[in-house]
Amino acid sequence: MRTSRTHHARRAGAAAGFTLVEVLIAVSIMAAITVVVWASVSNMFETRDFMEERYERFQIVRLSMNRMATEIGGAYVAGAAHGGEPLPGEEETGQDEEEEEEGAQRARRNYREPVQFGLIGRADRIDFTSFSHVRTIEGERASHHAEIGYFVRRGRSEDGRTVSQLMRRSDTTLDDNITRGGTIYVMVPEIESIKFEYWDSGEVQLGTTKEIAQGRWVSDWDTTRRQFAGRLPPRVRITMVLPPQGPRGLKESFTTQTQIAMTEVLEF
Repeated sequence: MRTSRTHHARRAGAAAGFTLVEVLIAVSIMAAITVVVWASVSNMFETRDFMEERYERFQIVRLSMNRMATEIGGAYVAGAAHGGEPLPGEEETGQDEEEEEEGAQRARRNYREPVQFGLIGRADRIDFTSFSHVRTIEGERASHHAEIGYFVRRGRSEDGRTVSQLMRRSDTTLDDNITRGGTIYVMVPEIESIKFEYWDSGEVQLGTTKEIAQGRWVSDWDTTRRQFAGRLPPRVRITMVLPPQGPRGLKESFTTQTQIAMTEVLEF
C-alpha cells in the first residue's frame, strides 16, 4: 500500500515538470519570435532614419534653390555713372563721357578703384552683383548691395569622405573684381553637379516677337565682354544633381528658373 502511494507521487511529480526537449523547443520559439520582433523594430528605425535624411535632403535643396533664385533675380549691372567700370565699348567710343566723369569723381572721393558691376556666369559657376543682401547682424555696416557667387568645390563630408560641395560666397564690400573676396561657406554639403544656363533673347526689336523665336540657352554670360555689355539675361536656369541616397539609390536632379528684374544697365 505504501509502495503504490510512493509510486503514484513520483508519477505526479514527473508529469508536472518539462522535459529537456520541451525546454529546447520553447527556447527556440522564443528566439525566433525575438528575431522577428527585432528585425521589424530595426527596419522601422532604419525607415525612420532614411525618411528623416530624405526630408533634410529635400529641405536643403529647396532652401538653396530658393535662395539662389532670389539672389540671382536681384542681380544688376551698372556703369561709370554709379562709380563702376566703363561698359565694354564705351571706353573706346567716348559715349556717356559726362556719366563716366561723374563716376570717376565719385570713385576718387571714395579713394577706391571703379567698382565692377555685372554678372560673370559659366556653366558651373556664377558671380554677380545683387540687391539681395539682408542684414542679419545688429549694427552691420552694409547696404543691400553685395557681390555673390556660387560654385562647386571639393571638401570633406561629416564621415570623412571627399565630396563635391556647393559653396556660397558673399562680399558686402564692392570692389573691382566680383569673382573673389568675402565670406565663403558650404551651402549644400554633398552635390554631384550644378549647372547654370542663361537665356539670350538676342537683339530686341520693339513691337515684334522675333527675339522670342531667336532666343536660346547659353552656358556663358560675361558683362565684361562687349557681346553682353550693359545687359543681363532675362532668365537663368539652375539644375542641381545630387548623388544617390544609399547604395541602391539613383542620382536626383532638381531644376528651377528665375527671372532677373533689371536686365538693362542702371539709368538712375
